[in-house]
Amino acid sequence: MSRLAEIRNTAQEIAEAITAVLSIDVEIVDEELAIVAGTGRYKGKIGEKEEEGNLDSEYTYGQVLRTGEEYIIEDAYSHPEYAARENELAEVCCPIRLHGEIIGLIGLVAFTEQQRHVLLLNRENLLAFSRQMAILLASKVSEAKMASELKIIIETIREGLIAVDRYGNITTCNETAAKLIGTTKEEVIGKSIFATLPSSSIREVLRTGEEYRDQEEIYQTDTGSTFHFFSTILPIFSKTLKATSNNQHKEIVGAVISLRDIADIKKLVYDMTEKEEGTSFHEILGTSKAIREIKDQAGKVARSQSTVLITGESGTGKGLFARSIHYVSDRKEHPFVTVNCGAIPDTLLESELFGYEPGAFTGANRTGKVGKFELANGGTLFLDEIGDLSFHLQVKLLHVLQHREIERIGGKRTLPIDVRIIAATHRNLEQMMKAGEFREDLYFRLHVIPLHIPSLRERKEDILPLLDYALRKYTQIIDKNIYGFTEEALNCLKSYDWPGNIRELENAVEYAVNMEIGESITLDALPKRLRQAQRPLPSSLSLKEQLEVVEREIIQSQLAQTGYSLQGKRDAARLLGISESTLYRRIRELRIETQQVIKNDN
Repeated sequence: MSRLAEIRNTAQEIAEAITAVLSIDVEIVDEELAIVAGTGRYKGKIGEKEEEGNLDSEYTYGQVLRTGEEYIIEDAYSHPEYAARENELAEVCCPIRLHGEIIGLIGLVAFTEQQRHVLLLNRENLLAFSRQMAILLASKVSEAKMASELKIIIETIREGLIAVDRYGNITTCNETAAKLIGTTKEEVIGKSIFATLPSSSIREVLRTGEEYRDQEEIYQTDTGSTFHFFSTILPIFSKTLKATSNNQHKEIVGAVISLRDIADIKKLVYDMTEKEEGTSFHEILGTSKAIREIKDQAGKVARSQSTVLITGESGTGKGLFARSIHYVSDRKEHPFVTVNCGAIPDTLLESELFGYEPGAFTGANRTGKVGKFELANGGTLFLDEIGDLSFHLQVKLLHVLQHREIERIGGKRTLPIDVRIIAATHRNLEQMMKAGEFREDLYFRLHVIPLHIPSLRERKEDILPLLDYALRKYTQIIDKNIYGFTEEALNCLKSYDWPGNIRELENAVEYAVNMEIGESITLDALPKRLRQAQRPLPSSLSLKEQLEVVEREIIQSQLAQTGYSLQGKRDAARLLGISESTLYRRIRELRIETQQVIKNDN
């Protein structure tokens, strides 16, 4: 019998404790490749041998036992030395040493994509954790005191851990758990869990022996404190069977509660799905007086907690300013979350912003959903195209700004939030207020610090550095050797009005880089709309024809700013001082393309 096999029961308890805390399957293998302990799929394979017991094989376990090297397998299917026979996706593996001799190994294995994400995100911590557990197993083999070692390991775990006996009395509590529930270990150990967490589902777990995994829990104390975390409760069974009148079953002797701070969970979701590189005002190009003044103004308000409203035409860089404000503020270590209010249907936008409880509506996720406000807690929420927000959501946003709390769809409790709001729009909110399309009280809540981003035609001296930047960017992306612009092309680019601003400029340069076959961008490589804007009207055209050419350019320029959607055309008609029916009639008569111009240049 191998040395690890002699402590099979202890090894199994350790494996189950690791799984209870980390929610990852565990396999403990001895020096003969026999599985001595395991959880999940490995529990039924205890006693079987991995890699057919061939210690000389080139597979990973054989190599670990021969070389003593630890490893992290990120993709089990594509790894040439990993025998993925149980649909394993990833693994962290560490040898178990005793006095310099390798006596086995411990593997933390991911079978689902969620487990794989967690494993890879925390690979170094899990590897360090595996080393500690390997040391723990080795110390038990050499009859060291495992209890004291286990306490050290438990205290190094990031999750809160509480163990209770069959009556619900707390027997173990690590420092993390004590902080999460607002107490100390000394105060809580020996007390009833039902008094500490009165709404916890542990009573049901102790009664039925059924697991309770990853459930959101919110507790509010008499002092007004709120505890918000995810909880997993696993029952602990006795080693012997207990007889009943009809059959035999394992007796429940206690339970283990794993607590994870909701803030850590949200940060993990944010890091995995939305986090982008930080931005500073240095990355906003331009040396004109207009851009220097607005950058200086934005820098001054960045460290404030006040709401910011950024206005300006489409394509001027409102989102870049919002991101820069966040990343030089005191909230820079917390999430920056963006929601485009004009890109999401109103029926979905409410759940996107506020989240929902399980079963809140037909088709809702059975576990509920965390909204963007919660995801951005502690950081900044950027509400782009705020002018497209419906009246219903304007009322809900106003409530958030006034009371700093939200309520999920289908929920009955309010959640306090600490979020700075930065809003942006290309629409004229003051005109919308007068037209009854935007709430006056919400406007003044948002308009605490107004920032107006100048259009590109208001800072034409910035066109050259923006062109140089765009050329370097797209020649690198497209892998072309183009080093500048011809004088004719440059004159065309500098004199153009850029109704689509910086976004249109970058698109025009990207188009030209694709079209150009030489080492300099020529006039012929530029988009057709830019070239046509430079051509003088032929003298052979009648006055009516010349007016139609000018009118077509004016309408096209306005649509480029407001957009080609129904709302964009409605805004264009208002800004041009004509009715919607007149605008649609002139679009037909002048044969104006109503798709985005950028897509119709070739």
